[in-house]
Amino acid sequence: MPARLQIKAEDCSPLGQFILKYLEEQGISMNRLAELSGVPQPRLRGACFKGTCPTPETLRKLARVMGKHHLELYTLAYEGRIEQIPGDADDNSLDMLMRELFETARELGLTVPKIRPSKAKIRKALLELGFRVESDESA
Repeated sequence: MPARLQIKAEDCSPLGQFILKYLEEQGISMNRLAELSGVPQPRLRGACFKGTCPTPETLRKLARVMGKHHLELYTLAYEGRIEQIPGDADDNSLDMLMRELFETARELGLTVPKIRPSKAKIRKALLELGFRVESDESA
């Protein structure tokens, strides 16, 4: 059983809370996660707290070990640092959309493409999902 963590969830960013949950589920210590990921333990610990900015390299290393795509961790790391969405906005914020896309892909057993899809393919997929051109809003 891992040593009791000295970090409190309420002091953590969404990324930090995700890391704490992962440690608990895997039954490993933060030191062990640092060792597995190649991220120095003080940097890993620091990445857990609110207001911190983990580097993209740190997020990539953690993502590999945790079995996630680094963009999932990126959205968690920067969730609270992105300008707040206006109160009248619906639930289609970028971070929610990214998480839903990755969750759906995972459920379907899909992996991230090796090469970036063309803008035309992305546009077609977005239109099929119900996105509309602004001028079409009145229709």
